[in-house]
Amino acid sequence: MTTRMVIVDSRQGGRSAHLDNVVPFPRRVFSTGRSRGTAVAEATVLQLPRRTSERSRAAGGGPMYCPFCKNEDTRVVDSRVFDDGQGIRRRRSCNECGRRFTTVESAVMAVVKRNGVTEPFSREKVVKGVRRACQGRDVAEDDLHKLAQQVEEAIRATGVAEVPANEVGLAILGPLRDLDEVAYLRFASVYKGFSSIEDFEAAIRELRTRAAAADPTDAA
Repeated sequence: MTTRMVIVDSRQGGRSAHLDNVVPFPRRVFSTGRSRGTAVAEATVLQLPRRTSERSRAAGGGPMYCPFCKNEDTRVVDSRVFDDGQGIRRRRSCNECGRRFTTVESAVMAVVKRNGVTEPFSREKVVKGVRRACQGRDVAEDDLHKLAQQVEEAIRATGVAEVPANEVGLAILGPLRDLDEVAYLRFASVYKGFSSIEDFEAAIRELRTRAAAADPTDAA
């Protein structure tokens, strides 16, 4: 499958340059800067079918091509960590045409669904699922995003590149139980497939046991 990238350069009267028959370079994104009169929109950086430079081969990887002139001789002029260290934003300069662009690099963690299909881990999906369970509860949106971050950190700490969807659910249960017990029961009833009132009673007994262990004076 081929991919088309459109670059608009205002210095050329806003004309668009189309690059066809190129292969996507996964997980890297560039955005052109405003200072040199270039486009504002973001697009996927593309791996063009050109010869790999000696310097790139020595580094053990492929080159980062300039999205404007397609030259492979580019260099990093600035790097900044973002998203609590989960990604790096690099400002790059092309040694051929002198233009600059930005790439974003992030670690990839895949979730394996029950049907065997894999998809990138998404904090937003975690937030969306937990938000339903928290409907009507006194839970702030910031708390949901903090929970999603906790879930991601817990999964990444295992050191695996692919994690079953079931493990994501297990990673959600603990932080959600600490956040709101009612929301926890709602989420657990779906995730664990509660089928009777006895399932809810067992989950409630577990919550009471944990609360008593955490505060013995309250149990007395």
